[in-house]
Amino acid sequence: MTLKIKFLIFAVFTAGIVVGLMSSATIIPRAQAKALVDCRQHYPNIPGRVLLEDDKMVVQRFTFPPGQWEGVHAHPPHQLYIMLTGTNWTVRYGDNVSSGYSPAGSVGFYGPVDLSEDHESVNSGDIPADLIWVTLKDGCLS
Repeated sequence: MTLKIKFLIFAVFTAGIVVGLMSSATIIPRAQAKALVDCRQHYPNIPGRVLLEDDKMVVQRFTFPPGQWEGVHAHPPHQLYIMLTGTNWTVRYGDNVSSGYSPAGSVGFYGPVDLSEDHESVNSGDIPADLIWVTLKDGCLS
C-alpha cells in the first residue's frame, strides 16, 4: 500500500472522527432532518467524485490542475477540508484577493459561502492539488 493511499485512509478516518464529534454537538432539531438538500460541493470548472455518502455526511475528492480557477461557487455550511497535496492558492471574494500556501495534511473548517459573495479560488501552484471535502448534512437545510 502506497504512502499516499495510507494517508488518504488516515485522513478520511480522522475526518470521520471529527465529523462524528461535530455532528453530536449540532443543535438542529431532528424534525428538520427531512428538509435536507444536496450537500455536495459543486465547482463549475472542477469535477469531483463522491467517496462516501450517508444520511449524516458526504465525502468528496477534487483534483485542481495548476492554473485552473474553480469558477464562482457556494459552500454549504459545516465543511471540513483535508489537503492531500500541498499547493499555493489564490482566493477571491468579490474584489478581495488573497494568496497563501496549504501544506499537505492540513485540515480546516469552512463555514457557508453564498453564491452572491462572488467567491472562487485557483491552484496557483505548479502541480495538481488534491483535496477532500467532508460536509455534514445537518448543516444543509433548505
